[in-house]
Amino acid sequence: MRATITLFGPVAIALTSPSTAAPLDVHHTSEIPLEIMTFKEIAAARTAGTGCAWLGGRGVTRRVAMKEDRGVMKRDGMIVTLRPVAGAEEVFPYTYLHWAGGGMDVSIVNSGKEVGRGPEHVETRATLTLTENGRSRSWPGRLNCGS
Repeated sequence: MRATITLFGPVAIALTSPSTAAPLDVHHTSEIPLEIMTFKEIAAARTAGTGCAWLGGRGVTRRVAMKEDRGVMKRDGMIVTLRPVAGAEEVFPYTYLHWAGGGMDVSIVNSGKEVGRGPEHVETRATLTLTENGRSRSWPGRLNCGS
């Protein structure tokens, strides 16, 4: 049987595997659990300046800041320090796409599709995946790298 479905807004779909009936990881449509970070918080964590930031959620705002081998994000009002995972891909000089800290794993898949450029930065579409307690969730956003 085949059906056509027309959608007029955000929809969350839960998929299950026929053999196990366990939920499968899918792109998540819920609000991202990482909070907006202020420049003051990013500077205090020594991740301001030449490096990258992942922007996402409402207003496409700064959720993860990365500089060299330091990364930070904000969760439940607390700054979480991130370190690159061994073997992580380098996206910008000494800045990486795969991080871990605070019991969480954060990976960013850079599409390479440019959506913005300035004299000292480039911005591409990028997906952030947050893995915590064996559960992975992903959100679309942007990766902004520059100085």
